[in-house]
Amino acid sequence: MELQGKKLVVLGGVAMICELVENAKNRGAYVIVADYYSNSPAKKVADQAWLISTADTEQLAVKCIENGVDGVIAAFDDFNVACAQKLSEKIKKPFYATAAQVEATMDKVNFKKLCKLNDVPSTPEFEIDDELSQNCLDKINYPVIIKPVDGSGARGITICYSEKELIDAYKKAKSTSKKGNVILEKYIVGDEIGVNYVLQDGEISATVLHDRYMQKSNGNSVRLPVAYVYPSKYTEKYLENENQKVIAMFKSIGMENGTLFLQGCMENEVCYFYEMGYRLNGAKQYQILNDLCGFNPMEMIVNFSLTGKMEEHSIKPLVNPMLSKVCCTLSILAKPGYISKITGLDRIKALKETLAVTQWYKEGESIDEDALGTQKQIAMRITVATEDRKQLARVINQIYEILDILDDKQNSILIDQFDTTELLTD
Repeated sequence: MELQGKKLVVLGGVAMICELVENAKNRGAYVIVADYYSNSPAKKVADQAWLISTADTEQLAVKCIENGVDGVIAAFDDFNVACAQKLSEKIKKPFYATAAQVEATMDKVNFKKLCKLNDVPSTPEFEIDDELSQNCLDKINYPVIIKPVDGSGARGITICYSEKELIDAYKKAKSTSKKGNVILEKYIVGDEIGVNYVLQDGEISATVLHDRYMQKSNGNSVRLPVAYVYPSKYTEKYLENENQKVIAMFKSIGMENGTLFLQGCMENEVCYFYEMGYRLNGAKQYQILNDLCGFNPMEMIVNFSLTGKMEEHSIKPLVNPMLSKVCCTLSILAKPGYISKITGLDRIKALKETLAVTQWYKEGESIDEDALGTQKQIAMRITVATEDRKQLARVINQIYEILDILDDKQNSILIDQFDTTELLTD
């Protein structure tokens, strides 16, 4: 869809949203990036930058009206998506979600309630009070996982194997939550899967499922993803057994447009969901859908913000969750430290199997110590498409051989690669 003459405000200028900014510009939109950082990566590729906090929707609304803004969007971050919805409402412009839908789906406690109301399996949880009373603690069976209700990117999340660990982790999760609330769940050790959907004028389609391979261990911190493999080995079973129930859940709160993802764990052939994002996922599955299926959910949500329509035609005939190729998004993990040199990137981009590379950090930047145990340890993501799993294993191993990230002492800071033998044994 052409966007000539439209003005778009993007909330949050992180590196991974640069692609959205550049895509909207290439389709004719004038793009303004707003946040409270003067040197945000996306501001460098935007037409204009505003030094205003994404939370300050009052000031942003005034600025939007003064500048004749046609729409607002955010992606990859729950908080900014909620701000974008609120701002769109203030300036009377389209947004794919309502405030009630954002609150129902992206607050982890509310999402679990929604699942229960619609008979959609979700991870079992334990009740805890603000004081973390002994009465509550005595009812907990370990291991458990504690999270802020409104967090993303693994921030504030801890796996606990004892009461002492839980008491310490409770403070961390609570302080990380903007609402000051936490959720405590049974820690399920099972296959991780993700499900992506696109919603267009009330037509809801599961677009792609992935198997999410994690670090083998990360102590008490939540394990970080090392690879997303598409299509998931559970795709057919999910579409047959769970899909319609999940679609009915979305419809129960009036969801009609947008894109979303669900994350869950498999246990005894059942998928227990633990999180939902009514937004783009940081693994950027739209890159695969654009290349293999011919539609792009990233473009579609921008379209909606600027025109009130996701796309000029129905994408339903293009949807194929089984995909025509086997794909993978690699999360390249690194230790905290200064990045002096990245080697092999041009060779990786030149591989015929490479669909996209998203750098989170560039040479001369640092991965901070507080990134440890969070998705801020992801230095970049690389997405590839191959004919089969055997070829995928070969391409991934080739990428690992080519790529390196060096610190200021010329030591590699890369960690935890994906064991590609798992592709051939699953």
